[in-house]
Amino acid sequence: MPTIKVLTVTDLHRVRVLYEQLAGAVASHRPEVVVLVGDFLDAGGDHPDQFTTAECAEFLSKLPCEEVVFVRGNHEGDNWWEFYATWKQTRRPLRALDRAVFVHGPLVMVGFPCLMGDETAFVESLSDPDPNAPHHDVDALRWLPKALAPHGAAARTLWLMHEPPAGTPLSRAGSVVAGNPEWVSAIERYSPWLTISGHDHGTPRRTGRWHHKLGRTVCVNAGQTDTGRLHYCVIQAEFATATPSLPQRMTVLMQPTGETVGVTG
Repeated sequence: MPTIKVLTVTDLHRVRVLYEQLAGAVASHRPEVVVLVGDFLDAGGDHPDQFTTAECAEFLSKLPCEEVVFVRGNHEGDNWWEFYATWKQTRRPLRALDRAVFVHGPLVMVGFPCLMGDETAFVESLSDPDPNAPHHDVDALRWLPKALAPHGAAARTLWLMHEPPAGTPLSRAGSVVAGNPEWVSAIERYSPWLTISGHDHGTPRRTGRWHHKLGRTVCVNAGQTDTGRLHYCVIQAEFATATPSLPQRMTVLMQPTGETVGVTG
């Protein structure tokens, strides 16, 4: 029975100690795939407690896993060009998702855009030979069916979105970190098994709610806790086949709390 382990983390903002803790978490859990779900860079100036953008690329390229996957957050703008150039020098494949699907063995994951900030650099860096690719389309119910169609039900396994779905305990309504109502519409239509988001660091910390069920979908906010201890999720998915498919079972371990959530779809 094939098993895929994915470590997801968001909102590192180039903070040196969080990057270093991420390396420790990867060494400890040994995931096949590490996913950075936005704001791994930072739009502000450099500070002594932060890596530079180039140092972030170098550091992440050395993580001991099979694949490193990136989804854009609102802090990835023009700085992405420097990250992109440095990453290319490492000769490690760049897996950057924008309204796109990435397949690793039987696991299919969907990378959503971030509708905040300037996505131009991130999108223009992608190697997409299709001139009709739905980049810059903000309506999820237009671009999402095109992305899902080639993969069937398997594309409902894991969705990666920097902004959380709106109207849940994972984000505060009426604030600059409010969730995205478009993602709610997409979740209600397709019922993915699991979504991972971040962006709103504070609401889950105040409420003590890091996950929420939206219909049949388990939604998790993996944003940082501002305690100096890395908050991340380890997803373990077990499949009946080695070809892309929905898992037979999936669990999410949230650290550093140690809370485990079962996902059944």
